[in-house]
Formats: sequence, structure tokens, C-alpha cells
Amino acid sequence: MKRIIITLIAGLVLLCSHSVFAQEGESSPINSITEAEMRDHIFFLASDYMGGRIGPSAEYEIAAQYVASQFAAAGLEQVSSEDGKVEGFFQGVPFTKETFSQEMKWVLQSEEGKKELIHNEDFKILEGRNMTRETLDVVFAGYGISEPEHGWNDFEKIDIEGKMVIVLAGAPSKNGKAVLPDSIHQMYSSMMGLQSKLLPVLEKKPASILLVLDKQMSAMIPFAMFPSNYSEVSYKYQRPEEGPTGLSIPMIYLAKDEVLRSIFEGQKYDPVNIEEDGIKKYRTYQLEDVSIKSEFSLVESEEIYLKNVVGMVKGTDPDLAGQIITLGAHLDHVASGGPAVANGADDNASGSAGVMEIAEAIAMNPPRRSVVFIAYAAEEMGLCGSHYFVNAGPLSKEKIKFNVNLDMIGRTTAENKDTRSHYVVTDEKYLGDLEPFISEINNESIQFPLIFSSNSNSPGNSDHASYSDVGIPSFFFFSGVHRDLHSPGDDADKIEYDKAVKLSRLAYLITMKLANMDEVPAFGE
Repeated sequence: MKRIIITLIAGLVLLCSHSVFAQEGESSPINSITEAEMRDHIFFLASDYMGGRIGPSAEYEIAAQYVASQFAAAGLEQVSSEDGKVEGFFQGVPFTKETFSQEMKWVLQSEEGKKELIHNEDFKILEGRNMTRETLDVVFAGYGISEPEHGWNDFEKIDIEGKMVIVLAGAPSKNGKAVLPDSIHQMYSSMMGLQSKLLPVLEKKPASILLVLDKQMSAMIPFAMFPSNYSEVSYKYQRPEEGPTGLSIPMIYLAKDEVLRSIFEGQKYDPVNIEEDGIKKYRTYQLEDVSIKSEFSLVESEEIYLKNVVGMVKGTDPDLAGQIITLGAHLDHVASGGPAVANGADDNASGSAGVMEIAEAIAMNPPRRSVVFIAYAAEEMGLCGSHYFVNAGPLSKEKIKFNVNLDMIGRTTAENKDTRSHYVVTDEKYLGDLEPFISEINNESIQFPLIFSSNSNSPGNSDHASYSDVGIPSFFFFSGVHRDLHSPGDDADKIEYDKAVKLSRLAYLITMKLANMDEVPAFGE
């Protein structure tokens, strides 16, 4: 019954969209990007009936079909590939679906001997889909902060690749005062600051992460109240053989204080009581004679495919049509961890709506270069959809000259409330060239307040990184971390629709500029 209701709603919204297309047919392309259409798209994609658009779900499939129908209605062409990786508007992204038994445990080998630790009683899983049965060495990485220009580098003397790494939440302090400059301290010391530190840790390829919360965080959410994200069903992305590996999300755990005391018993430094004892003897090191092994049973394994949605407006210049500008947004979201649905209106129904609106506008007046539009699968599972699109076709990487990414274009953070400023985030190597390029277009048209930032200052990553990883210039529009991110509060009625329209129109102008230039600038060179 639920699927029937969702299908009926999809049909009604599609009919409404068709009527809007007809009404806007006489307007200029940029004016076809409207609040009414943005509202229709976002209210549909972020409705409770869509269940959060979690990657491997019937609801995500419906969302993908919806975007494909909008691409078709706007007149986009299908992107063909000789290897069969694209069928219609869909590119299959390969995963292995693994089904496990309910029981899971750790075997801790330490100075105290062997100890079995039970999942949900002694430790919990915060994130991750890459469980391993290997026996893992354990490394203490302190606060997991690398700020050598400020005299602090937790990774200077340790190697965490392939090991379980223990990381403290928060930032170092001495005698009640921050050790690092205040702005750096604040970046790492909040709950959201965990994202700022975990991304660089992931880049060092640990097998798993054991996170140690500070007392303030533990008081807010005690261990017993943390839901474990362990699922009997796990999905592993099957990476293409060529191209960079990208980021793999390892298992991220929490453990009881008693477990931590057992791990650090007899070691060089015990961080469990760091708030009372201070950091006088603080050090990062690999623990001696300590290892942890996960034990679980695999019941079934099968190959499945999640769907990227891909459409194209072909360029009008025979000499430039083979060059590609891509514009995309991730379509998936996350489970809420509770009974309420995390609808993901800003993250990222807003960006997906922007892509559909811009595709319609560009199809009305095609530029010289071709523009390919993508709604990516599985961004929330580790940028998988964009990684596969860039590294496994259907387009040669050499043909892609630039990527515009929309990941949250509909909200404003508390610190930007007065100006409603929005973030433009890119790789450090492109920041110096992209800021004046985008600013000039913005100043001559939309005049929306923007804050330019590099990936290193952003609390999280997005699909633009799959492009910059292979040397393709890219950036993304980003609302910033607001209180409803990844929670049931991210609903369609909280979207600032006028803002989403202005940012979509700006993305349209940036894309058209790049697609019509005699030569795309060599950003970052």
C-alpha cells in the first residue's frame, strides 16, 4: 500500500511540474527557475512517504525515477555508453549486499588476557560498512588533530593505516585554557567539530576508529542512549579498478569507560581521565600487546546496483561539444536512527531540485559545450555515486572540464543569520582562482553574499571531491552545519525558497559561462 501511495503522489507532482513547464515556456531560461517549481520538487522528495531516500531502498528508487522523468520532460538527452554502464537515464553503481547474523562481538587481547566484549552492551557502532575479521593493532592518536603551524601534530610519530585508532573528541586544553588558537579550538571542540577532525583521519586509512567522547558530550547523550547503527544488512561499494580509491568509511565505534580502561591498562599513557589529569604526560603511540578482533557471521552475499540519474544537454559548437561541464547533486539521505523520518529537505532535496531546475533552463538555450546533469546515488555512503561516475564512465575524465555541485542550498546557519551568507567550498588548490571567477559572475547578477572556504575548513565532504581528486576543478554550494542536519528536523517547510532559487540561478550562470567560453580557465595551475 505504501508504494502505491508514493507512486500516486509522484504522478500528481509530475503533472503539476508539466503544467508549470507550460506556464514558464515563454520566459527567459533563468526565470524558469522558480520558487513554485523548487517547492514542488522539495516537498515531494522530502515527504515522509519517501522515507529519507536512503540509498538501497524502494523510496530512493522512486526518487531516481522522479528525477529521470523531470530530465525527460525538460528535453535532456540520454548519455549513451558502449560498455552498457548506462541504460536510459540510469547508471548502475555496483555494491555488494551482505547479510550478517545478529550476534557481533569483540575479542580484546591485552595485558589482562582475552576478554569478549558484546555489541550494544560494551561497544556500539556509530558509522561504517566495512567490517573486518582481521586482528587489529591499536593506536592512540590523541585528539586526532594535525595543526603543525600551531605546534600541534598528533600524527607525527604514529602510523594508523590498517589499524584501530583511538581518537579523543574535543581539543586540548591546559590549566583550563585552550592550547590552540581560539578559532582552531572552537572548530574541533563542538559536537559538529567531530566532522572537522574525522575527515583528515579517514584520509590516513585506518581500519576502524574508536571515538572517546568528553564529559560534556557524554552528559548530553550517555552511552546507554546512543543507538547503534549496526545493521544485519551491509552494503559495500565495489570500486572500479582504475582511478583513485576515494574515501572508504571505516567502522566508527563508541565504547564504555570500563572497556577503555581495559584497553589502556599498563600502557604508556591513559587518556580516560585526561580532563582530571591534564595533558602533562600526553603522547600518541601504538599500544603494546593490545589487539582487537571483531567476530560476526556472514549469512548471504549478492551484487546490487544503486542508480545515478544522468542526462545531457548537447553543446551547439561542433568544436566544443565534446567537452563537458557537469552539474550534480546527491539524491540520497540517511536514516534518522529513530522512528521519525529524516527527510533531508536541505540535505539534499534542495540541491537535487536545483539540478532539475537548472537542467530545464539550460535545455531552453543550449550553450557551446555539452552539460551533463547527475543526481548521485550513495553520497552519504562515502561519495560512491560520484566516484563511480568520474572513474568508471560513461564519460572520459579528459572530456570533463569542470564540475558544479549543489549540496544544501536552502538553509542558513545561526552564525550567518544576519547576512544569510552561503558557503562556496572547493579544494585549496582551486580557491585562489575560483573566488574571483565566481565573485565576478555573482556581483554582476545575483549579488548574493558568499563565503569562500577550502575543504580543510569544511565539516564534511561532498561529491565535488570525486572530481578534484582526479584534477578536475570543482566546488560546491553549502548551507553550513545547521541544527537540523541529518535529523528529522530537516523538513521542506523550513527551506528558504527565495535563497534556493537565487543560488540555483547563480549556478546556472556559472555553468553557462563555463560552457560558452572559448577556453575553460586552467584553475589551480
